[in-house]
Amino acid sequence: MKYKCFCKATNREDKELRYSHNWVVAKRDFFKVFDDHIECGSWNIPFSEVESAHLYKAKQIFIPVNVLQLVTEKGNYQFGFNPWANPFKHLSIEYEQSEIKLVYSTYSIVIRVFLVAYLGYLAWGKVF
Repeated sequence: MKYKCFCKATNREDKELRYSHNWVVAKRDFFKVFDDHIECGSWNIPFSEVESAHLYKAKQIFIPVNVLQLVTEKGNYQFGFNPWANPFKHLSIEYEQSEIKLVYSTYSIVIRVFLVAYLGYLAWGKVF
């Protein structure tokens, strides 16, 4: 094994990186880089099967976020890493890199509006 770190991963997103409910229920496990493949929990992704790889860099509030997206014939995998994790230099594949602004899904917006309204309701009850 060349590198190991903890990550959050989903194979339910097929588009560019965004906030969504799929990240709420995402797999949390170790991301392990080997000479010829990647493992994350029960997923085993050989580098030979990777059709494209993309590293997205974004900010969540003020915290840097790195998400690696691997596209294979079997599916699309996204791996979210803590700011201090750096598995990218250990990968035996070429990947594109870009900085993006995270897009909110409809679900994410509804949850945030509900949360703000609920906190406002609680604050209103304390004041009056």
